[in-house]
Amino acid sequence: MKKVKEIILSISIAAFSMLAGAACYHQAVMAADKPVREVAPVQQQIEATAYCQGTIRCDGGAVRTGTCAGKPDWYGKVAAIYLDNNGCPGEFLGYFEILDTGGDDRIRNGTVLDIYIPDYDACIEFGRQKVIVLLIDGEG
Repeated sequence: MKKVKEIILSISIAAFSMLAGAACYHQAVMAADKPVREVAPVQQQIEATAYCQGTIRCDGGAVRTGTCAGKPDWYGKVAAIYLDNNGCPGEFLGYFEILDTGGDDRIRNGTVLDIYIPDYDACIEFGRQKVIVLLIDGEG
């Protein structure tokens, strides 16, 4: 009887694996039929500030390193932030998810990005800086 159970289990596993593989193949074929949309990043010259106060974003999530506050239209996009080098991208500061909208009108109208930095002294040291921002709109 034990041998029969082992055979049934082996057959069940093989059948499940075949079905799972077929489902993955089907999803890949369906995805291949969809057109690929290229998205060019939007480059802007703006000001960046830093904040460390607060624990909740506008969507109710927790603030964390790697996020920033920006214009509500930019919510969910990624900002590649560079120091401004006479209108050209200079030193790369990093990638930041725009997951907050901030409370200041300059943030909400898109003239300032407010980067979350958890350390108060680091925020003061960062100050206000002119930056070049590449807004990247992407999924997944």
